[in-house]
Amino acid sequence: MSEAITNAEFSSVLKNHSFVFETNPSIAISFSCGSDSLALVILMNNWIKKHDGLLTLLYFDHKLRKESYLESKYTKEISKKLGINCKILMWNEKKPKTSIMQRAREIRYKKIINFCKQNSIMTVMTAHHLDDSLETYYMKRKRNADTPNLSGIPFKNTQDQVQILRPFINFRKSRLIKTCEKNKYKWFEDPSNQNENFERVKVRKVIASLSKNKRSNLYSEFKVNSDENKFFETQLAKFFIENLEFNEYGKFTINKKKFKIQNKSFQIEVLKRILVTCSGSVYSPRSRSINFFLDKYLKLENIKFTIHSCIIKCCSDKILIFREYAKTKNFNPQQLTIKKQVSIIWDNRFLISSIFGDIKCFIFNDTIWLKLRDHYRLIKDSQNIPYDILKTLPVLSYKNKMIIPFLTDKEKMVSLGISVIFKPKIPLTKKNF
Repeated sequence: MSEAITNAEFSSVLKNHSFVFETNPSIAISFSCGSDSLALVILMNNWIKKHDGLLTLLYFDHKLRKESYLESKYTKEISKKLGINCKILMWNEKKPKTSIMQRAREIRYKKIINFCKQNSIMTVMTAHHLDDSLETYYMKRKRNADTPNLSGIPFKNTQDQVQILRPFINFRKSRLIKTCEKNKYKWFEDPSNQNENFERVKVRKVIASLSKNKRSNLYSEFKVNSDENKFFETQLAKFFIENLEFNEYGKFTINKKKFKIQNKSFQIEVLKRILVTCSGSVYSPRSRSINFFLDKYLKLENIKFTIHSCIIKCCSDKILIFREYAKTKNFNPQQLTIKKQVSIIWDNRFLISSIFGDIKCFIFNDTIWLKLRDHYRLIKDSQNIPYDILKTLPVLSYKNKMIIPFLTDKEKMVSLGISVIFKPKIPLTKKNF
């Protein structure tokens, strides 16, 4: 029989899972008006009062359902009743015709993260629970049968310096419903949760249809894989810290000797994660392509292998990985203008912004280098930046002066009010590769 989550039990979760909060914490909750996020609001409201903090509900109106107006209204009502802040965020932009749910999720997180940064909120909580995590594991297993140590949804991760915490990950949904019922709160049911056009809804119904014994086996398998995943992630992080060198212009250097002694599945995962980050993609390369490289080329020296829009170059003692110039050249416009105080992501990898004035951004080419070579050659050589990598950088023009980021002195860049930061969609430190 499921029971409501007590305040003491919830406080214990926050204390025992290495969640870090500032003094007088300011915390936002991604609120959907469903039973899951409502239970989180109830318990967090009690906790935050004891810690002299500030709670803010963030409801994101996707503008996709007619019920969203009523849910926005309910968010304001529940906030007023509990004496906490709320903010309604909206997706007013033109909606895509395909992959709309994925895009909606990306926009929701982006706007929530931006709101938190603008309002000095370092923590966002979501109400993902054990059933959600099991569904995620099941979907990953179907799509990535050859990937070791699959897991569900992590307890916590970080996006753009904002930590995202999920204190309900070890609680069943039934307990969240009981928590709402005990406190006599009503909630909204999202009709999309019954729409079998969505993979998660299909998976949820498949799991619900399993016999008690099969469902128990699935949970056991999930638990074993999750525990193995934690160990695997720890080993992977240790390898990166000890054997990977990263340069902010987009070069990754692996200690070849230490890499070669790892087992093959570990090698594949190392390369997958670096390639995703290096390419600026959100998708992993196929294991088959990496397998081919490992079997045919890893033992060789002075060879180049193209995979996932990147170049892998093997030397005697190291493996270099960097962006493929042809992909950068074909992916980006030859020239674009970046408006003052507007940031853009160039080549899916570099965040470029200018404080004082508009700047122009060009794709690197041999003609540009001939003009700038005398000025930058010594710096390029002293930093040991190969020309193949140099070509994958943007070239900027400000007040008729050409600038190559990472070769231009940082103090000079600051004085010009120009910033170029390596910021791919999936950083190497992020969990969901």
